[in-house]
Amino acid sequence: MSHIVVIRGYKPGDELHCRDMIKDAIMTSFNSAFIANLFKEVTFQLMILCAAIMFIFFGLPFSVCLLVIPIVIFSTYAATYLGFVMIAAATNQEITNVPRIYMSNAFSCFWVAEAFQPHLMMRSPKDYHYTVMTEQQFREGNIDVSSQARRIVGTVGLLKSYKVEKGAWIKRLFVEEKYRRKGIGSALLSTALQFAIDEGYSCADLVTSEYAEGGRELCFKKGFELKQMYHKQIIGPMVSYLLYELTYQIKEENDYYSRGETKNMLLKFQ
Repeated sequence: MSHIVVIRGYKPGDELHCRDMIKDAIMTSFNSAFIANLFKEVTFQLMILCAAIMFIFFGLPFSVCLLVIPIVIFSTYAATYLGFVMIAAATNQEITNVPRIYMSNAFSCFWVAEAFQPHLMMRSPKDYHYTVMTEQQFREGNIDVSSQARRIVGTVGLLKSYKVEKGAWIKRLFVEEKYRRKGIGSALLSTALQFAIDEGYSCADLVTSEYAEGGRELCFKKGFELKQMYHKQIIGPMVSYLLYELTYQIKEENDYYSRGETKNMLLKFQ
């Protein structure tokens, strides 16, 4: 196999590659967020208010007052970019502390998706087919990857919930843009869900933003249900986004079925 992706547990030294990948994954939603913020009602209200103040209180010509439009557009762009930089910085800080946050007890864990591929690729990764497998399947397959380049292309983590008794949080589900729609996100999510089932959690919650439509659809296919929706402000009402909190219920009477179903999800990617 020349193009494979292995879902494995986090190892020391992965943090640098994870930080770079996650930062790029976060910033892929920047343009969509900027357009959404630009067309919010509060943005138009700000344009009208600033133009009215300039015209009524300062007596400036109407043509000059119209300059407020590009100023507000630029301000929205700058504020949105700053907001995303703040999100990326906070996430990177968490990734730096993965061993302490996720790997210090038996009830939490962090996984990465590591791609093995030729050093020289003539086309973009999105044009190739990748075989996704678990670390155990990789070892049992005795696959020779000595001549392959390695690259971390996805992450996911699971923590004990501080809000729900016997509940878990699935966090940092990211896949590099060029490697999406190849089953990597599905395999990462299945791995986290299986861990939650094995550790006896009653449910697993996950939060996605309005810009992660593909990830949200994946969660619904896995059996997640919408729990609540809310807006989170990054820099006041001008820069905010809608969050979807999803939940996956793990019922004791369906444990056997859930375990088999989740494992079968991973086997499909061989």
